[in-house]
Amino acid sequence: MRTADVIVAGAGPSGLRVAARLAAAGLEVRVLERKARVGEAVVCTGIVGREVFGAFGLDRGAVVGEMQTVRLVSPRETEFVYTHPRPFACIVDRERFDGGLAEAAAAAGAVVVCGARVEGAAAGPGGVEVAVRHRDGGLERERAKLLVLATGVDFALQKRLGLSAPADFLMGAQVECAHPGAATAALYFGREVAPGAFAWSVPAGPGRARVGLLTRKDPKARLRAFVDRSLGGPSVREEGPVRVRPVAQGLLPRTCGDRVLAVGEAAGQTKTTTGGGISYGLACADLAAGTALDCFRRAAFGPADLAAYERRWKELLSREILVGQLTRRMCARLSDGRIESLFELARTDGLVPIIRATADFDRHSDLIFALLRRLSFMSFFRDVRDRLGPFCAS
Repeated sequence: MRTADVIVAGAGPSGLRVAARLAAAGLEVRVLERKARVGEAVVCTGIVGREVFGAFGLDRGAVVGEMQTVRLVSPRETEFVYTHPRPFACIVDRERFDGGLAEAAAAAGAVVVCGARVEGAAAGPGGVEVAVRHRDGGLERERAKLLVLATGVDFALQKRLGLSAPADFLMGAQVECAHPGAATAALYFGREVAPGAFAWSVPAGPGRARVGLLTRKDPKARLRAFVDRSLGGPSVREEGPVRVRPVAQGLLPRTCGDRVLAVGEAAGQTKTTTGGGISYGLACADLAAGTALDCFRRAAFGPADLAAYERRWKELLSREILVGQLTRRMCARLSDGRIESLFELARTDGLVPIIRATADFDRHSDLIFALLRRLSFMSFFRDVRDRLGPFCAS
């Protein structure tokens, strides 16, 4: 049986970050990725906060553009163009971005194996044993002292190991399009477009865009309708498959157990406002690595030993996750007419100074509270503000 100190199930950004940190500390780490290659067919806009590269020491080679301006489109096609004082986000090629993280993990000493799906796991006094299905159909068993679940929105292993899985999801759909006019990122709102959330068009190179949406149901049909109706014209056409994936919502109660912890999307560490999660996953990967190293120093891997990780990441993110989830749920009830009135308010510069002063690409709660204070003259937003009251001072 193949053995290691740590097995990481999943080679997304959070799993690769954990692997690099632990391998650099001298541990034997194996990363098992079910896909044929790292970063293959990822459903993601590829937008990350500009500060991510400096904060985590990442190479900018995967950056294909920067965002400073975004165009917002109302249900009645009223446009509001917002330009931030400086670029606030980067658009990355996700396969190259993830590939760079894999190279960093390998350089630190981790072994990254693609075409290897972890199908089962069981923890015992001597370690955790995993069943690995390889691309040729063969089944092998591997053993480690610690298992890190970085499996994205596949929660099968969490359920088997007694960890929490989300109960609330949005559905995301995205397609690559030839879109000659897509030089600026755009967000689209309205119940006919994406009830409960929004749609987007993000530049992906000259004359190309990643077009997608979040919604409760029928994401593929709604995306095709959005492309035909809202983007329109013969010059806009799909160039690739429509990919669909669930986006978890909410704070998971239990993200670690006996010899196992979850990180990234597998732990629900995503922005409940937009569905993004790269920066959250990287930050929590560092917390997971720190806790794991403490456990190796003490040779103790039980639930109480790993609980420090859950406490640390929730101190960092629980406010953002809960405030974002409740705000998005309540704003999903907005009528198209009320959304239109917000656009009119924004066009009269009633909201722009607030956005410029408080906007943060990865942390939205301060902006949410500032906007709710400004909009409290409307009973709907006053109600949202009051329901979020317990989080205001946290």
